[in-house]
Amino acid sequence: MKNTLFLWFCRTLSRICMTTTVFFCLTGNVQAGYEKGPLHVRNQFPPHLMFLTPHPDSPGVVPEDRFKLSLSADYSSIFVNETSADWNTLIDMEMTVLDFLFEYGMTEYLTLSLDIPLISMDGGFLDGFLEDYHDTFGFPNYGREERPKNEFAYSLTKNGQEWFSAESGGLRLADGSISAKLSLTDEETGLFQKNRFSSTSVSLAYTLKIPAGDEDAGFGSGGFDHGFSVLSQFRFPSFALYLNPSVFFLSDPETSGPDISVNTIFGMFAGGEYALSDSWTLAAQLNYYTSPFENTGISQLDDDSLELALGFICELTPAVSLEFAFCEDLTHSAPDFNIHVRVVCEIGN
Repeated sequence: MKNTLFLWFCRTLSRICMTTTVFFCLTGNVQAGYEKGPLHVRNQFPPHLMFLTPHPDSPGVVPEDRFKLSLSADYSSIFVNETSADWNTLIDMEMTVLDFLFEYGMTEYLTLSLDIPLISMDGGFLDGFLEDYHDTFGFPNYGREERPKNEFAYSLTKNGQEWFSAESGGLRLADGSISAKLSLTDEETGLFQKNRFSSTSVSLAYTLKIPAGDEDAGFGSGGFDHGFSVLSQFRFPSFALYLNPSVFFLSDPETSGPDISVNTIFGMFAGGEYALSDSWTLAAQLNYYTSPFENTGISQLDDDSLELALGFICELTPAVSLEFAFCEDLTHSAPDFNIHVRVVCEIGN
């Protein structure tokens, strides 16, 4: 399953890249400065939020001595009710994630950032609507109709032992992260020079997860994950393409019960952004990464993650922008859906 999905993703990605490159290279000169993406939305699957996972980003750095502040809000619905020989997994919730991101331009080429997420899990209010929606269009409910409507449940059990004890309600601190982004090339300097048809930017990012969340309640792993991402952007007239390969090294979670081990994650993000005007851009993107779990017998845990995000970014003022995205799972290792809103503000001279 993993190999088939990965091959399908690679083939689809290569076709998209070839088609867009040929089309836009046949048009005029590059219109630099319009790009605003990608959409900064990550997979909000609860078992993955305890670990460091790929987060879409651009290679652009914050200008020296300037700050960029952002607040994003995500609302997701998740349902999993599966049992294997060793594992029992029950996830029935709606979840709100508030994410504060602080970025600072340390030098002309280096940006440092701090990410602080807050999570609220509860029973929600959409179960009836989702059942009717799935029934109308013939989509499976995966047993949702057998559960009490709008009742919270979050339990991962291995060999009869609870991994953590989750509770509904409240806004809880989750594991945060610090990162450094180093610009390697841009259209002015470096390996890739500006040309008639396109321009390319590449940065290297290093991220370290800070175990600030309560691992006993399922809001963190208790470990220091870390990893690297290559952030690349290819600009064409009114269009930008983003490709971000990544690797993240995860530490096994601290638990008072079962012994749980996790794998290194390999990711590939691909996104496209089209400029409608100087202020508005449309974005479509795929975020893929391998599962941190293996051989649990639960497909939602073992399968790799692939999520589609569609949305727009609007520049409200030269210093303030708004982004919106709707995300749909293409595998079951992601929320049934996720609605994402983000406000970004740049501060400084």
